[in-house]
Amino acid sequence: MSLLRNYLSRAIFFITGDALAIFTASLFSFLIIRSVSETNSAFPTVSAVSIVIVSLLFLGLFKMYQVSWRFTSLRELMMIVNSLALAAVIYIGVLFISGNYSGFHLSFSILVFLQSILYVGGFRISKRMSREVIKKPQLKKRAIIFGAGNAGDQIMRDITRHRHWNLNIIAIFDDLEKLHGLSMHGVPIKGDRRRMFQFLRYSDVDELIIAIPSLPKPDLKAVIERVKQITPTLKVKVLPSFHLLSDDPVGVKNIREISIEDILGREPARIDIDLIRSSLSEKIVLITGAGGSIGREIVRQCAKLSPRKIIALDIDETEVFYIIKEFENSDTEVVPCVANILDKERMDTLFEDTKPDVIFHAAAYKHVPMMESFPDEAIKVNVEGTKVLAKLACSHEVDRFVLVSTDKAVNPTNVMGATKRIAEEICLSYNQLCITKFISVRFGNVLGSRGSVVPIFIDQIRNGGPVTITHKEVKRYFMTIPESVLLVMQAAEMGDGGEVFVLDMGEPVKILDMAEQLIRLHGLEPYKEIPIEFTGLRPGEKMYEELLQAEEGVEKTEHELIYKAICRKTIDNKELNVILNKLAISIKSNSHKALRPIIKQIVPTYEFNTNGVYHTTNKAQSSIRELANQEL
Repeated sequence: MSLLRNYLSRAIFFITGDALAIFTASLFSFLIIRSVSETNSAFPTVSAVSIVIVSLLFLGLFKMYQVSWRFTSLRELMMIVNSLALAAVIYIGVLFISGNYSGFHLSFSILVFLQSILYVGGFRISKRMSREVIKKPQLKKRAIIFGAGNAGDQIMRDITRHRHWNLNIIAIFDDLEKLHGLSMHGVPIKGDRRRMFQFLRYSDVDELIIAIPSLPKPDLKAVIERVKQITPTLKVKVLPSFHLLSDDPVGVKNIREISIEDILGREPARIDIDLIRSSLSEKIVLITGAGGSIGREIVRQCAKLSPRKIIALDIDETEVFYIIKEFENSDTEVVPCVANILDKERMDTLFEDTKPDVIFHAAAYKHVPMMESFPDEAIKVNVEGTKVLAKLACSHEVDRFVLVSTDKAVNPTNVMGATKRIAEEICLSYNQLCITKFISVRFGNVLGSRGSVVPIFIDQIRNGGPVTITHKEVKRYFMTIPESVLLVMQAAEMGDGGEVFVLDMGEPVKILDMAEQLIRLHGLEPYKEIPIEFTGLRPGEKMYEELLQAEEGVEKTEHELIYKAICRKTIDNKELNVILNKLAISIKSNSHKALRPIIKQIVPTYEFNTNGVYHTTNKAQSSIRELANQEL
C-alpha cells in the first residue's frame, strides 16, 4: 500500500505540474495572438481546458508519469515531444471534423502545443538542472540498502557516525519477512527485493548498497540485472563476499561499486587462516614475480600472517617500488629485490644472505599468443628459471617450494602451457633429491589480473566498442585473485612434497556472457549500444581449458575445493636433464624451429598445430568433483 500511495502521490504531482504548465502556455498563447491581431475574443477557456485534458491523456499513454524526476534524460524529453505532438494532431483533427475550427482557434492550438513542449519539458528537467548545473554540494545522495542483517546495521551506524559519507538512507529492504515493517536506526524496512524493484521504479534514488556479503552469486547477478533494467544509470555498490574472510569491522569504506568479479566470481571459499598462519608465522618467505597480479597478492596475504620477513623479487623495478610503497607502514618487513631469476650467481647470493624458509614461485611468462612468437623466452623463464630456483632451494635446504602453475599446462596447445607443465616435472624431479618439499598448484584465470580479458573489455567499452571476442563459444575457468592466492597457500601447507594440487574452479564461464555482463554494468545495452565482434581463435588457444590430463585422476583432500592430481611420471630425472640441455643448446644456437618438437619429448600431450582449433576430451570437461568421485 505504501508503494501504491507513493506512486499515486508522484503521479498527482506531475499531472498537476504538467496541467499548470500547459494552461500557462494557453495564457501566453492568447496574449501573443491578441498582441499581433485586432481580435477582441475572450480567453477560450473551454479550448484551453480541452487541450490540457488531451495533452495529459497522451502524456499518460506514453508513461510519462512513471519516469523519475531526478533522472529525466533526453530520451524522456523526446517522449514528451512525441506525446504532445500527437495530442496536437488529434485535437486539431477533431476541430476540423466537428467544424468548430477558425483561424483564431487553429493559431491558438498550435501556439499552445509549441509552448507546452517548452514548459512541460522545462518542468520535467528542472530537478536535474538544479542538481547537476547549479550543483548544491549540501544535498546528500539518496540511497537505499538491501540487507538488514549485521552488515547493513554496521553500515547504517557508520553513516550515522560519520556525516562526511554524504549519504541519506531513505529505505532498507531485506528478504527476511519477519523484519518487514520494522525500522533500523529510524529508517523503515519496507519489504523484500521485489518491493525494492518497485520502489526503484517510482522513487528518486542515487545509490543502491547491497549489504549481504553472503548473498549467493546467482542471486546477486539476478538482483543487479533487474536493477539495471529498471534504472541503467543507478550506482550499485556491494560489500564484497570476500570480506567474510577478514576480521575488519564492516563500514562504508568497505563497500565498492559492483564489478564483474561479484557476478562471475565463485562463492567465497572456506579458508583456514589459522592453519596458513601457523605455516608462515616467523618464517622468511621469498616470492618471485612479486610485481605481478598473483605475486603481489601473495605478498599482501603473507603480510597478514606474521612472517619474519618477506622478500619481494621481480625483474620490474617499477612494480617492486610500488610494492614497497604499499607496505612502507606495515608491521611486516617487506624487502625489495630487483633481480633476474636466470642469474644463478645472483640467486645463489640471495639464498645465502636471506635463507628463505618458504618460496612461492610465481615468476613466469603467461601471455599465450605472445609466447607463441617468442618460445625461447618462455623456455628461459618458465623452464630454466624454475630449474635454477629448484636447484638452489635444494642446496640451501629450503623447507617448502610452491610452484604457481596453470590449467594451460594440461594437454597444452601452446608454448606457455607446455613450459609450465615442464616446470611441474622439474619440481617433481627435485622433490626426490633433497629435503625440500616441492608442491605445484594449478588453477585457471584470475579476474582482474594484468593481461586478462576484463581490463581489455572495459577499455573497449569506454571507447564505444566494439568488444572483441575470439569465439562465441570459448570458455574459461575464473577465480578472484584473493581467493586463488589463499587457496594456493592452503594447498601449499597441506602438501608433503611431490604433489600437484588442482583447485576446483567450479563451472567454466563463457567469455561472451562475461562481455555482455560488463557492458550492462556500464549501463549500456549489448549489440545495440556496444557491438560485439568475433575475431577467431589465436595461435595456441583452446576453446576450453582443462585442469587435468585425460589420463589423470584426482583424489579428495580435507578441503572441498582442493584436489590432488594423480600424476604418473613418464620421464626419469636423467632423461629430463638430457632433454632440458637440448632445449638450452637449441636456444643458444637460435634453432627455434627445433624447440617445439623437443618440448613434446617431455610433454607428450603437447600439440603445436598453430592453425588448429583445440577441443577438450569429454573426460577432461568433467568437473573436478565428478572425476574425484569416479573409480580411478
